[in-house]
Amino acid sequence: MRPLIRIAFTLLFLCLAIMDVFGGSGSSKPVSPSVFQIHNLVTLDSLLTVRAILISVKKSSDVSPAEVSNSTGRICSCQILNLESSNYDHRYVVLLAEKTNDGSGTAFALARNRLQKEKKLLKKMFYDKIKVVSEMQGTGSCNSMFYQLRMADSNLQLYEILNADINN
Repeated sequence: MRPLIRIAFTLLFLCLAIMDVFGGSGSSKPVSPSVFQIHNLVTLDSLLTVRAILISVKKSSDVSPAEVSNSTGRICSCQILNLESSNYDHRYVVLLAEKTNDGSGTAFALARNRLQKEKKLLKKMFYDKIKVVSEMQGTGSCNSMFYQLRMADSNLQLYEILNADINN
């Protein structure tokens, strides 16, 4: 091997080694979970057990048709998911569906069906395993529900706010 080629390969190797050492947060090295992240997971778990206190959220089975017809505005259906594929493992991803409350009593079911369709699409296209960590429904906008959840745990990631008024 010629000396010029050896020197070029040596310099290239040294540059790559230096970039890896000083990679910072963009480094390709695996990162072990810190105490701060574990604390936030505990906070999220405690939020999910007392979510009815923090947010005026009711399960669709607990909501009577009279209550639905009396409330006006928008309703929101929410699921917190763990998404896993061979390459990625996303924890606590929030998927929301918002629908106009027309007073018919089926708005919660339609919003939930929209979430189910999106989960089927995610499983078909991107992820091998989808696990529902928590599920909630309530009146009001999905933005306000997400911000209240986000205040409890800053590690929550918003996937999308779906419009359940559109028929797909």
